[in-house]
Amino acid sequence: MSTPQPKPINRLVAQYLQQLETPSLSLPDGPTLINPAVQRAIYTRMFDESATWPLPPVHYRARVLKMILSRIEGSVVDPEEDEISDDLTEAYSTLICTPKPSSIQQAQQLTYVTYTAPSPSPSSPAHTDSESHPRTIITSESRGLILASGTTGFRTWEAALHLGTYLSTPAGAGLVAGKRVLELGAGTGFLSMFCAKYLQPESVLATDMEPALIDGMVDSAGRNELGERFGAGIWEWGTELRRLGGGEGKKPEFDVVVGADLIYDTDLIPLLINTLDDLFTNYKVREFIISATLRNEKTFNAFLDACQSANFKTERLPFDSPAESEQLGFFHSTRIPISTYRVWR
Repeated sequence: MSTPQPKPINRLVAQYLQQLETPSLSLPDGPTLINPAVQRAIYTRMFDESATWPLPPVHYRARVLKMILSRIEGSVVDPEEDEISDDLTEAYSTLICTPKPSSIQQAQQLTYVTYTAPSPSPSSPAHTDSESHPRTIITSESRGLILASGTTGFRTWEAALHLGTYLSTPAGAGLVAGKRVLELGAGTGFLSMFCAKYLQPESVLATDMEPALIDGMVDSAGRNELGERFGAGIWEWGTELRRLGGGEGKKPEFDVVVGADLIYDTDLIPLLINTLDDLFTNYKVREFIISATLRNEKTFNAFLDACQSANFKTERLPFDSPAESEQLGFFHSTRIPISTYRVWR
């Protein structure tokens, strides 16, 4: 039986493993951090390389641990009673002495990132189990590579985290349970892997046009132990999907398609509409779930207009991400609105 972990640090651990910017981390207050049990849990879950994998890069770990130690030191009232964990201080000494890559190398470096799904509501029977056994997904990312090899897919963007948050709810999970799922523009594969590991689909195929992204997804799928339920393959919109499976001359079939942040450029809209028409007509797809960050509402409205012209039906799903201060997992900014739509014919 696993040892119960102090609840005050659950949110911090999830944010840390997702490698949020340090100002966004939810550090517990000083009186909580001074507790020896809390310090032991912080060391084991955040800094002990023999107990937790993957851990963030060394430079990030050092910054976070420095913040934690500073807060603990500032909370010492009685030096005889209030102690700082030797494990934490030794870990910090090791981290600051470890050679670190240059800023340019850090920006280009691939690293494993752990995303933790939001816990069900406290009234849900699954709430207690999710706290002791959180639903996590590991991806391979390079967040400094905003545009590499002609793609922005080397990081998981806010719209994917928003859609993942929706899929973690009973209503969202019902869209993919028992279904054959296809993801367009999968990037890191975060959404597809979350579906495959936890939402009980019949199958999931993650697609993107960049070979390096497919290699990353295949590697991450192994890290997440997804097995045969998950597949990944190259698919450039406007080309045949047949080559990804089903044998010679046989097209695979899907029930639902998902995608996030696919139409950041109006030039992509005709390609996406043609692709959806092909999927609805030739691949037995019943519905398309798309999440989009509304950086430019005109762009997304142009997509909705194109759907109408193609005789597709659309509806906005009644879901909004929690405020950042209330998020319990799949942490993401809500400063720019994010909407999720269902498209069908």
